[in-house]
Amino acid sequence: MRLIFVIFILLILSDLNAQSDSAKVHFNGQLVGWTTAQFENPFMLQPGGRFVPTLTGKFELKSSSYFDFEASLNMNGNITIEDMSKSTLTGDIKPYRVWARYATDKMEIRAGLQKINFGQAKMFRPLMWFDGMDVRDPLQLTDGVYGVLGKYFFENNANLWLWGLIGNENRKGWEMFGTEKWKPEVGGRIELPVLNGEMAMTTHYRKVHAINMLSSAWNDYRLLAENRIGLDGKWDLGVGLWFESSTTITEKNWIMVPRFQDMLNVGVDYTLPVGNGLGVTFEYLRYHAGDNFFTKGNTANLIGSMFSYPVTMMDNLSAMFFYIPNQSALYNYVTWNRNYDKWSIYAIGYWNPVNTQMLLFQTGSTNLFAGKGVQVMVSYNF
Repeated sequence: MRLIFVIFILLILSDLNAQSDSAKVHFNGQLVGWTTAQFENPFMLQPGGRFVPTLTGKFELKSSSYFDFEASLNMNGNITIEDMSKSTLTGDIKPYRVWARYATDKMEIRAGLQKINFGQAKMFRPLMWFDGMDVRDPLQLTDGVYGVLGKYFFENNANLWLWGLIGNENRKGWEMFGTEKWKPEVGGRIELPVLNGEMAMTTHYRKVHAINMLSSAWNDYRLLAENRIGLDGKWDLGVGLWFESSTTITEKNWIMVPRFQDMLNVGVDYTLPVGNGLGVTFEYLRYHAGDNFFTKGNTANLIGSMFSYPVTMMDNLSAMFFYIPNQSALYNYVTWNRNYDKWSIYAIGYWNPVNTQMLLFQTGSTNLFAGKGVQVMVSYNF
């Protein structure tokens, strides 16, 4: 029904281009094509494409308030070819964003399928609670969540967020298990100015649908209460400094689920006066899961660095390096991109371990960023 609703809106209203002092409706979108080649044994090739048609509208209600909306689809497909013989075709069509918002100069309320993200970290994000953005993806695409989000903005630049989510059964962000589909999730965030920067505290509550992965019975699961607490801050002290932390506390009545999952990220960035300006970013992440807070259990450490250099007004070179000390694993990515008014071209080369995956990017699909390879991507925005 959600998909039918979005298609109905796009088909009926796509030819609208209402332009007046009080109402504006536009149809636009993004078309992406890519090819990834993995030079390992077996050799793998994956051409693919994505189309995201989007309908947006904005209606002025008063001088200081308005109503706007967005409805879009994510239509994507790819074919994975192994050793130029065996191939696997996959594709999907699903709602990408379907939300409406009422806003004034002091507050806003947005309801529907939307992206909710926050925090200061750039590579390793402890507060990646409701999205799945991959720092390696130049387009930064991510699924949304169904819910209602309200924000209030104070005179001193402080702001308050409150949200309620429902119907989001799939795992989000760092979640080990999904949410019980029709049990509501609730949370909030407050951001405060502190000296020449800001700090924020975030909290969230949900019912975890914890599945016993050692059992073959489909109904062998538990509903467990889960609370999350996050704290983050960022300051400009000549260099940019930030930290971001998250602690997840799960009701402990089942051996399959750790009582605590805690993460701490610290980072720094600076633009060196080299040529057109060399941007440098470093981050460190500590991840822990166990029955005690911060100690014992399982721990992973990640060290990351990013470098960005604008070669010309249109061309940019960047590189990312990630290191996992306890695996002695080094991940390397180099990207060139050129931007036009509507076109963007990306060429990515990578050299990574074959048999390991970064904790941050583990998925259930084929990891085409393992080993050595290249990816070429072209994006058109209309």
